[in-house]
Amino acid sequence: MTGYGEEYYRRKNTKDQAGGQIVGYYHAWFSHHAREIERKLSGMDHSEGEKLTCGVVLYSHLKNYILSGEERPDIIVACDDDGCLTDYALTLIRDYFAAHPGINLLYGDEDRITDDGEFMDPWLKADWSPDTFLSTFYFGNVFAIRSIALSVINPGARTAADIEAMASIRADSIEEQLARKDEPDEALKSWIYGQLCLKLAQADGGFSKRTVREGKEEIPPVGHISEVLFHASQRPQPWDSNLIKESLTGRYSIESAASRLISIILPSRDNPEMLSRCVRSIEKHTRIPYELIIVDNGSTPANIRRVQELVEEFNEHGSAQYIYEEMPFNMSAFYNLGATHANGELLLFMHDDVVIQRQEWLSHLSEKAKLPYVGVVGVKLLYPASNIIQHAGIFSVAGTPVSKLQYRRNEETQYFGFNKGIRNVLAVTGACLMVRATVFAKAGGFNEKDFPACYSDVDFCYRVHEMGYYNVVRNNMYLFYQEVSAPVEGTRALRDSMREKELEALRQQHPALTARDPYYNPYLSQDVNESRFILDARNISYGED
Repeated sequence: MTGYGEEYYRRKNTKDQAGGQIVGYYHAWFSHHAREIERKLSGMDHSEGEKLTCGVVLYSHLKNYILSGEERPDIIVACDDDGCLTDYALTLIRDYFAAHPGINLLYGDEDRITDDGEFMDPWLKADWSPDTFLSTFYFGNVFAIRSIALSVINPGARTAADIEAMASIRADSIEEQLARKDEPDEALKSWIYGQLCLKLAQADGGFSKRTVREGKEEIPPVGHISEVLFHASQRPQPWDSNLIKESLTGRYSIESAASRLISIILPSRDNPEMLSRCVRSIEKHTRIPYELIIVDNGSTPANIRRVQELVEEFNEHGSAQYIYEEMPFNMSAFYNLGATHANGELLLFMHDDVVIQRQEWLSHLSEKAKLPYVGVVGVKLLYPASNIIQHAGIFSVAGTPVSKLQYRRNEETQYFGFNKGIRNVLAVTGACLMVRATVFAKAGGFNEKDFPACYSDVDFCYRVHEMGYYNVVRNNMYLFYQEVSAPVEGTRALRDSMREKELEALRQQHPALTARDPYYNPYLSQDVNESRFILDARNISYGED
C-alpha cells in the first residue's frame, strides 16, 4: 500500500509538469484521490444507476426549468454557473439514488479550481444536519433531486397560463441572463434555499426525530456523498440564513421563551466567589422564567454560610434551592441530584465558572431545545476576557472526543463560518448543556457508574444522539468559561487518573460513533491534537499505482 504522505513529501518541492507550479498539499491529494475513485468505479457494476436518466441544470436556470412544466429526467443535478462537475460526479449520484430509493435529495463536497488548474479550498461537509441547514445553505454549489419528489412540494405558484404567456417567457429570459452575468440574486437564492431544498427536506422528514433501528445502518433522510462533486471557480461562500428568515425554526421569541420554566443546575464546592459571579451574571442577563439549583458535595462550614447567604439574597428576586449532600467527586451524580429537584420543562446543566455577558442567551438556548427533533443544546464558549474559542462543539476523532476550534480566534471566520452559525454536532460540553426534562428522563440521566469524572457529558450526548435526536451547538451566541471549576488539586489528580478508563468505556459503549462521527467528514484530520478542520491525507492509503 502506498500512503499519500510519502507521495506528498516526495513531491512538495517539485514542479508540476503541467502547470509549472509548486504542487499544493490538497491539489496533490485530490489529483491522486480522483484517479483512485475512477479506478474503483471502473470495476463496479453501475447498471442500476444507469437506468436513471440524469440532467444537469445551472442555478441560474433551475427555477424556470422546474416551473416550466417541461418533461424532466429522473434526476436533476443542480450546480452553480461558475465551475464544473468532477468527472465521476454523475456516476456517484446515479448510483447513490439507485441504492437508496427512499432518498429524494442529496448533496456532495466541493472545492475550488484556479485559472491555472490547481485545486484548492476543499469544503468537506457533514452528513445531513438540519440545524446547520437552517443556519446556512451548506449544500453550497451542488445538489441533486429526484424529479418525482417535486410533485409533492409545489415549489412555485406558477400556473399553466403564466408559463404560456409571452411576457412571462421574456421575464424568465431576462432573469436567467442577469443570473448568469452576476452571482444569483437574493430572490433566486431564496427560492433555491427555502422553496425548493427546505421543502424537500421537510417532506422527507429532515426536521423530525430520526428513526433508529437496532443493528441496522442508519440512512439519513437527506443524502450526502462524501466526495468532491464540484469544482467552483471561486472560493465557496455559504448563503446566509436570512434568505429563509420566515421559515426558520428555533428563532428567538420572547413570548415563546417566557412560557417555559428553565431549571439551571449548578454544582459548586468551596467556590463561593466564583459561584456568586456566575449567579449574578445570570440574574443580570436573563429576562425569562428560571430557577437555580445549587448542588454542593462538601464545602467548608464558612463557605456553606456564604452560599446560603447568596441563595437568600437571590430568593428575593426569584427561585433558588441549595442542595447540600456530602459525597465523593462525581459530576454525573451532582447533575442527577440537581435534576431530581428541578421543576422546569428544560434543564440547563452549568459549571460555576461560566460568566454570562450576553442578553437573551437563555432564550436562544431554549428556542432550540424545545424543538421535538432536537436533543442536547450547547453554546460557544470563549476564554475569559478574550476572543479565543474554548468550545464550539465536540467531535469524535479517532475514537476520542475533541473540541474543534479550541484556541482559534473567534473574530476570524473558521472553516466556512462554522464558528458563527448554529451547527449540529455529536456532543457539547457539560459546562453549558440544555435538554428537555422528558429527554433527560428517557436517556436515564448521566451515567454515574462509568463516567464520574471526565466524559459524562459526552456519553450523555452520544446516548441522546443514539435515541434519534439531533444535538446542537449555538455558535451564534457565546459565554465566557474559565475552566477552573475543579480547583482542588486532589480532584484534578483524580480526574486525570480516571481519564483513560472512562475513554475506553466510552469507546466500548458507543462503537458506531467511535468509528465514525456523522458530523465530521471522514477525510478531515484524524489527529486528536488538531483543532482545525483540515484535510489529513496522510491517514489515507491507496492501492499500488
